[in-house]
This record gives sequence, structure tokens and C-alpha cells, in this order.
Amino acid sequence: MVTIRDVATDAGVSRSTVSYVLTGNKRLSPATVARVRASMAKLGYRPDLAARASGRGRTGVLGLLAPVSAAGPESGVEVFMHFVRAATYAARARGLDLLVMGGKDQRLGAGLLADALVVMDVQRQDPRLGALRRSGLPAVLIGLPEDRHGLSAVDLDFEAAGRAAAQHLAERGHREVALLGMPRRHGFAFAFAERFRHGFEAEAAARGLAARHLPCEPDGEGVGDWLDTLAPELPGLSGLVVLNTDALRPLLDALGRRGLVLPRDCSVLAVSPGELAARGPRPVTAVDLPAAELMARAVARVLEELAGTAEAGAVDLLPPVLRDQGSTARHVPGVSRGVYA
Repeated sequence: MVTIRDVATDAGVSRSTVSYVLTGNKRLSPATVARVRASMAKLGYRPDLAARASGRGRTGVLGLLAPVSAAGPESGVEVFMHFVRAATYAARARGLDLLVMGGKDQRLGAGLLADALVVMDVQRQDPRLGALRRSGLPAVLIGLPEDRHGLSAVDLDFEAAGRAAAQHLAERGHREVALLGMPRRHGFAFAFAERFRHGFEAEAAARGLAARHLPCEPDGEGVGDWLDTLAPELPGLSGLVVLNTDALRPLLDALGRRGLVLPRDCSVLAVSPGELAARGPRPVTAVDLPAAELMARAVARVLEELAGTAEAGAVDLLPPVLRDQGSTARHVPGVSRGVYA
């Protein structure tokens, strides 16, 4: 493990100088700071923030602002816990404890019992972000709102993900496709949903597909209504993309009740952590929602900002990865049934 002594030797300075660069407790020349940071980068040094917490009045705690609400897009327990578990591992790897804050525990101010925050459930116009930025607490968003208020953000490139989903179906011969969206009560309050839809519709149009987006309640009745509503518009519907992961299993059940077999009769693709989409009796092809990678990058970024080795305001979008898990196949008109045949 690289130590402060190693960094000091490489940079040609004392150990105390390296500590001053990390803590900001003493004014140093820009040249000295640059030399020390260059040595840190070269050697792969990562500050042990937990060990330095007591010396700087810190708590050694990383906060995860993750509203636990049935109105949020992470309301699915499995997906929500996937992100929380990823945050826990990422924090422990840096020697920190994790404090999950939801509901009324979302206190944004000097009394917050955390050194830095990772923020989930980010809305397009998020009322928390202005106050969070003014608080001076380092924070990184998982999500890309319209106004980040100068905060850094890490997210999946959802527009590229939407394009990838439409491309995947088009390349397999599907000509009529539909996007099963978030419940109507959400609208497009969450930026990821609008970005995904925009990418999906743009790619579908570019490839000459008949495509439709429609909100859906995540239960059997809601999925049934969704399928019935689309029938007049897309009678040859054969490719389904599920953005609302809570509706995935009800959709599979509804298709089964109609006597449809995947992927022989129609194809289904979901936006989901790949390993979750692979569970159950019918694994589903997925545009992977990489919780572990998103959290690892967000935690690394916010701790760099806490240590003063990075400035706020960066945007890091992960390219989409599609996991083919057997629920999509080539559609052959006249041979493949489609949803309504």
C-alpha cells in the first residue's frame, strides 16, 4: 500500500507537506501542491479519509441521500437494495461508514452527520440541489438534472441506452416496438426517463420503426391496460422495452396468460441491473443498470472533492452495455406471432 512517506519521497518534500496538501491547513505554493498531487497520481495514492477524520473534525461517514418512497423510481425493493449494497461496499473500500438517509432524514446543512453525500432519485428540476450546493458539503449526484447547481454527476448515458435498445430490436427485424414507461404520476420528473425515451424514439425514427411510448402502472391491471391501449396503434407489435422495472414481471405474466412464448412470439428487453433481470424462470435481456460501477465512481469522485484533489462540476456518463439473456430474437413476419396475433 502506498503511504504518505512514499509520496513525500517521490515529490521531494516532507511528510508534513504532503499532509498539508491533503488537509489544506497550510498555504503552500502552487508548484509544491502540483508536485505532490502529481506524485499521488503516479503512485496511485488514495488518502485514508477515515483515519484523518478526527484530525479535521470529520465523522468518517459517507451519506447516501436515497428517498425511500413508493413515488420514487427506485421503489422496487430489489433495485433499491442493489444500489444501497453497492454504496456500502464502495464506502467500506475507502474506510468509511455509510449512512442512508431517506424521507424526513434528508437534512441538508451544517448539522448533517456525514462528510460528503451521494445523491439518488435526482429529478429533472430537483429542489434539493440549490440548498445542497450552498451548504458547501461535497456531493455527487447519481442522475443528470437540468440544473446541477455546479455539482458533479455520475450516471448511465440513458439517451445512448435508449438508442441501443431500439437498435437491438431493429437489427432483429422488429418493425413495431413499444416502450413501457414509468407510471403516469411520475411523468418525466426523473431525467433518466426522458433521456431514455428521447434516445429510443430518435433511433426508432432513424430506422423507420413504428414506435410508441406509453406510461404504465406496475401491476397486472396496469400492464393489461397498457397492452390493450397499444393494440389499435401497433397491431404488429413484436418488440417491447421495459423502462419501469417494477412492471417487468407483471408484463411477463400477462404475455404468458395470452399464450405467448419468449422470444419465439415476441421480444422483451428491460432496463435493469443485469443480474436481477437474469433471475427467475424467464431471464430477460437487459440494458444493464450498473449499480456497482455507478456507486464506485460516485464515491471516488466525492471523496476526491472532499480531499481537495478534484473540483466540483464534472459529469461522468457510463456507456450502455446490453446483456443478451435470451428474451429477444429475430422477428420474421408471417412466422413470428407478435403480441396480438
